[in-house]
Amino acid sequence: MNPVASNQIHQAIVIATKTTTIGGRHGPVALVKVGGVTLLKRALLSLVNEGVNRFAVVVADYAVRDKVGCDPKIAALDVSWVLNAERPDEDGYSVFSAGAHMVGDFIVVPADRVFDPKIAKQLLQRRCDGVTLAVANSNVLEPLAFLGSLRFTGLAIGDRELLDTLAVREAKAQPMPLTPVLGELAVRNELAVVDVGMAYCQPVVDKRSRGKADALLIASLRKSVDGVVARHVNRVFSLAVTRLIKNTPIRPNHVTAFSLAVSLLAAYLAAQSTAAHPGGLVVGALLWQLASMLDGVDGELARLKFAGSKLGEWFDTLTDDIGKFAFFMGSGIGAAAVFGSQIWFGIIALAVTIQVGTSLTVYRKLLQTGSGSHYALTWDGESSGPKSLWNRMTGRLHFLSRRDSLVAIWLGLAIVGLLKLAIVLSLLVTVGVLLNEFFNPRQVRAGFVTSPQRKPTSTQPVRSAL
Repeated sequence: MNPVASNQIHQAIVIATKTTTIGGRHGPVALVKVGGVTLLKRALLSLVNEGVNRFAVVVADYAVRDKVGCDPKIAALDVSWVLNAERPDEDGYSVFSAGAHMVGDFIVVPADRVFDPKIAKQLLQRRCDGVTLAVANSNVLEPLAFLGSLRFTGLAIGDRELLDTLAVREAKAQPMPLTPVLGELAVRNELAVVDVGMAYCQPVVDKRSRGKADALLIASLRKSVDGVVARHVNRVFSLAVTRLIKNTPIRPNHVTAFSLAVSLLAAYLAAQSTAAHPGGLVVGALLWQLASMLDGVDGELARLKFAGSKLGEWFDTLTDDIGKFAFFMGSGIGAAAVFGSQIWFGIIALAVTIQVGTSLTVYRKLLQTGSGSHYALTWDGESSGPKSLWNRMTGRLHFLSRRDSLVAIWLGLAIVGLLKLAIVLSLLVTVGVLLNEFFNPRQVRAGFVTSPQRKPTSTQPVRSAL
């Protein structure tokens, strides 16, 4: 059977009937928190991010619905809650029970695991007659005899053929675990597979596997656009902090505000420096480095716990810039006092003035993209393929102008007593950014997706088939 392209699938059956014992407590796997969010909420909102807007959630009791259904983000979705209390361990029966709520093709997702959103994305763009399974080369997943070395991730898309096959089994009062049903479809050549390679998918069955799932989610928070310093220094620190606070009530905006407070403290201490006590410039630089490392935590929490918003993006961008302007001005004041010349404050003041103007230009572009994140824009120096001399130069300029790089360079120069060089370098980089923005302005990054705006598909409250 050969899959053919179709429009994206927008409905899902989510199976939340399994139970487990973790930490001495027995209960539904769907209510286990991984990455600070219950597995069921994670599954639903991950699918929302991929364009799914209708759900049939199969549960074995009322506790799952009562716990998750009252969450404002879940309550805004079009959800039908389906009861499967009599045969909760038979996934096939759960799919059959929810089939009445499906019209056309649908994706089946078990809420007992964490999975790479890329798996759902690949499935949702496909269509086939019968069933298409997402398979991977992973030793933690369920092996199916007819898949060879590949393992079933638990995610699949199906259509009426799958529901009809399940209906025949129900009419014959046969057991309905999903595996033999898939084998039957394979024999009839009504089963296809999508190989998702090394995309992660970790079932949660005990404390150890929950730990592995947590680790996979934390690792997935890294960004491909991170610079060298961000990747090897800042992100290591920020991921450790995110791992530490993920299960607390701390929200991304709390971290953003704290990072700004650290930057302002750095500016104050730098401004207090004198010729007799120049150490404030170094301490300020150290605190600015700390603020830079903290800067990644808010975005990581937002992605991990589905807490992102346009307001949060703009709050992060504005506070980053305010903290940078304040630190530079504070350092300029301190440098003028330490070196006994106002020229150093003048250089910094000129650099900050140019930076404010450039930032306003960038803000205007961000408003046009609908995003508040600098990641929405790209430099030509980042493009792939052969690069001109200008592109190579702008690539170096981009490296120096990135917050993670600039902060680390400033700190290093301050420690070795070359703060004057740091001040001059900051002005040169600032002027270079201005010239690049004038002659070769940044453009919207190819493939950039702004934070999804989850709009209810229905104005009705959460529907229930219980």
